[in-house]
Amino acid sequence: MNADIEEKRKRFKEKSALLIRELEAWFEEETAPIDGSPAPPAPAGGGGSIIGMRPAIDSKRVVDAARVTRAVLEIELPPEIIKRGGYESCEEMINDLMPKLERVYTGELKVKKRRPAKVAEPA
Repeated sequence: MNADIEEKRKRFKEKSALLIRELEAWFEEETAPIDGSPAPPAPAGGGGSIIGMRPAIDSKRVVDAARVTRAVLEIELPPEIIKRGGYESCEEMINDLMPKLERVYTGELKVKKRRPAKVAEPA
């Protein structure tokens, strides 16, 4: 293995506890009801509900966790490593993203670089 990759892997492991705590806090904030009330119980019966079939957080919202990866790892959260459809729980999200983020951080997994958005010039 390349010594540079090993050094980056070591730094990632040092930052991983903080990264997990920050992702857990972000997930809790993102999935909390707007009015602060507890989530309603699942509907009774065998028919189910369309609400019960949705993930706790969808993949498009997970992209917003980039603020966590920028703060802790100083990298973007590449959308292509996020599981399509989203995650049923915070644990599922962390278990899926952590190994992928490590590979992005070390450079073992190449992802597309995002171009900065163009800012309109004032009139």
